[in-house]
Amino acid sequence: MIELYKFVPQFGMRDASPFALKLETYLRLAGLDYTVNEVIDPSKAPKAKIPYIVDGDQTIADSSLCITYLKDKYGDPLGENLSPEQHAIGHALKTMLEERTYWVMVNTRWMDEENQKLIKSTWFGGIPAPIRGFIFGKIIKGMKKTMHGHGIGRHTDAEIMNFGLADLAAFENILGDKSYLFGDTPSEYDATGYGFLANIMAKPFPTPMSTFIENSKNLSAYIKRVETKAFD
Repeated sequence: MIELYKFVPQFGMRDASPFALKLETYLRLAGLDYTVNEVIDPSKAPKAKIPYIVDGDQTIADSSLCITYLKDKYGDPLGENLSPEQHAIGHALKTMLEERTYWVMVNTRWMDEENQKLIKSTWFGGIPAPIRGFIFGKIIKGMKKTMHGHGIGRHTDAEIMNFGLADLAAFENILGDKSYLFGDTPSEYDATGYGFLANIMAKPFPTPMSTFIENSKNLSAYIKRVETKAFD
């Protein structure tokens, strides 16, 4: 039996990590049986990251590596009918969401002072007050350094948000009026799309990106469609 290790649900979301939500959505869409283990502190996880899976004597970390493993072992029902061109487009979309849109989300959630207060009280509320501020401050400092090294942290908030809005517009244009990215049936790339778009819509973190999705009939309907297909 596959064991999925994910975060405890927070902020009204199935998982506040788009990567964990992506992986669980893939498991659902692919029809794979699994059990869930909820994790609060990822520091002891493989690579100190969530999500990961355990399948027998195999432990695989990183959502993309997990999906590659699952396809190799259990087949690829979500991708077997896609053309090489569709796989290439899906790969490009997935990379855009994971390597740029993600950092826009990090900036809005972790760099905004009001959002910092919410995250600090929700995710770090169990830490004794005398050291909570120290630990949280160290994490924020580390994130700022990482974002600066990545490059996105060198831009203004407005410039960063415009990157995210451009990404959403690209996704919307590729989706068009189709049910899923590549037609009438979902693919693994829809698991990624849902994981990120649903997280952008998290109610405690309103942004111009969430407004963009709310104003897009296609994207709003897409989120509901993938969620219903995967979880209902």
